[in-house]
Amino acid sequence: MKKKLAQNSKVVHCSKFYMRVNQYFLILFSLFALMQSYAQIREDEELKRRQEKIEMILRRQDTRTIFDGELISLLYDKDSLVRRRVVYAFGSIQDTSVINLLFDRLDDTITAFAIGQIAPNISQPSRISLANDLIWFRMKNINTRAQAKLIEEIGKFGNEETLFDLLTIYGETKDPIVANSLTMSIARFAIRGITTREAVQYLLKFIKPIDSTPWQVVYALQRIGNNPEIHSHLEMVTQLLNHSNPIVRMNLATLLGKVRNEKICLEPLQKLAEFDVDWRVRVNALKALSNYDLRGNDEIIMVYKRAFNSGNTNIAITAIDAFGNTRLKIGENHAVNEAIFSLEKIALNKNNDYMWQLQSEAAITVAKLEGENAFKIIKPSEYHQTKLQEQLLIALGMTGSKEALRVITSNLDVSKPRLYRAALEGMLELVRRNRGDSFLVESVYESTLTALKINDVSVITTATSILSDSIFDSHRAVDPLIETLSKLHLPDDIEAIQGIISLLGKLKDQRAENILKSQFEQKDRSIINAALSALKLLTGNDYSSQVPKYFEPLYTDFDFKYLNSLRDTIRVKLETIRGDIVIDLYKNIAPFSVMSFLKLASQRGFYRGLSFHRIVPNFVIQGGDPRGDGWGGPGYTIRSEFSPLNFETGMVGLASSGKDTEGSQFFITQSPQPHLDGRYTIIGKVVYGMDVVNKIQLEDRIFDIKIIQAKG
Repeated sequence: MKKKLAQNSKVVHCSKFYMRVNQYFLILFSLFALMQSYAQIREDEELKRRQEKIEMILRRQDTRTIFDGELISLLYDKDSLVRRRVVYAFGSIQDTSVINLLFDRLDDTITAFAIGQIAPNISQPSRISLANDLIWFRMKNINTRAQAKLIEEIGKFGNEETLFDLLTIYGETKDPIVANSLTMSIARFAIRGITTREAVQYLLKFIKPIDSTPWQVVYALQRIGNNPEIHSHLEMVTQLLNHSNPIVRMNLATLLGKVRNEKICLEPLQKLAEFDVDWRVRVNALKALSNYDLRGNDEIIMVYKRAFNSGNTNIAITAIDAFGNTRLKIGENHAVNEAIFSLEKIALNKNNDYMWQLQSEAAITVAKLEGENAFKIIKPSEYHQTKLQEQLLIALGMTGSKEALRVITSNLDVSKPRLYRAALEGMLELVRRNRGDSFLVESVYESTLTALKINDVSVITTATSILSDSIFDSHRAVDPLIETLSKLHLPDDIEAIQGIISLLGKLKDQRAENILKSQFEQKDRSIINAALSALKLLTGNDYSSQVPKYFEPLYTDFDFKYLNSLRDTIRVKLETIRGDIVIDLYKNIAPFSVMSFLKLASQRGFYRGLSFHRIVPNFVIQGGDPRGDGWGGPGYTIRSEFSPLNFETGMVGLASSGKDTEGSQFFITQSPQPHLDGRYTIIGKVVYGMDVVNKIQLEDRIFDIKIIQAKG
């Protein structure tokens, strides 16, 4: 019995022990769960605070607000992502007052990008001082990628001495990242007209072996163009026509067109123009050949003639357009006659054997080459396609025939603004070819002044541009320009307002001072900046102190609920008559631009039925204009959102008439276009359908833009 009691006592003791252990485990588990929950709450709170800060940054970036200090204070936030987003915002705002604040953050490619965006806006002595400071002191102790990005960005604002310094320090580098950045820096210097013998020598050393030459090297060489050092190595350079990369061959063709060495360049250019497998190379070669004197070179003339009828529309249009720049005249020889007769046939298009796009281009080329003799074959009234009529009106002016004035002026129809604008352009071309005819000059001048009264942005802007031509006594137009400016309104008339402000500044007439000062009340920074520049020309004074530090733009859309619901990358499908183009949109790169594009596409069905109104072979295709002529938009403008991304092949950007004037128009690049970097908003990239992009023709329709994947 005692044993049983003892055993029972042990059982009870053990049971209590295990109960206590379980209790301890429960307590520990509860504490752990509580800590996890607390940590999750803390993490959620941190994420919420981060999101609130980023939203605040985006608001101030969009309204271009620096003065209140809020954005600058976040530059010192403990969250590195917040700090980075502030620097990113500076790259779009481009306010020069913040550039010194970036110096202790150079170990980041985003900072390099921001400096490259801001520095071109500071004074020249300050730019040179900044470049020296960066090159000789600050860049030594930063990581390679940030260093490389700074080297490239310095190409946007340095001078010849700066370029020499970069080559001195980095010209012997073995690091491919730094070498490529130095190459692109040389290209960016060259875009601004700055180059040196040492820079060309640096580029040339990458040409051997031929097939290892990066396309960026040939791009930099063609941006430099006609240079003695390139001339002395032309035979080596022309070997690049055998390079496997079409982007190399494409830029080689442009370079050979600039060099203009008939003995060495014509044969490789002819091969590229007729036989290259990539249409983009052939386009560039055809353009390049037109820089040469082709008289007596029947083989190349026949290359053009065959290209007029190419099955690739981009090649055919380029060949027709480029041939118009050759200045060849009918009667020079049999080959020239054949080519021009072929163009006449296309321009007449009696049986509609040719696409209207080819017909319009041929009419302009025939007008250039034949002058008054082309008048009889250009008949705008016989066609109903508006774009064709527009081009034919301009072609009529290019003939120089005084008989053309009657036909052109008959199209000054207020109810047809597109034709009205084209008629104005045609009249300007006509006057340029008849400068000594005072009656014609006065007639066109009066018609242009009348056009200022037409309530259409394209007509007014074109008229303003014409009045700025030295042919006319523009001072007589000051009062009409002031009257027109007083009646224009944002956002629809933004380009007309910019044009008139600019012209009034150049005319330097005191009558314009008050109307220019009144533009400070506009809620658009691009207009205010234009007025400041015009007043500086007019009076010599700086009126920037009279400009409000902050104003709410006419249009903002801070719909963060919608924006935050989107994925970082949103896939959309652009449906066209030629096929589908699939695009990835980058929310974090250009949030408000992407949101605007998506809302227009999905909530308003805005893009349905719109056309591609601008096609420049081997450059861009452009669409999204409800007017169809490049002058329309959604009824609002948004601010530019610049980024470190480069305009590679297939990049989707927003068109603009200057910083902060974007709307609904977008473009897609057909090849790399580095000169656009940092100047236009990138919203995404084509991931499927570049073959469709390259087939798009002028006036092709957009069926719809559909969101494939936006959330989740």
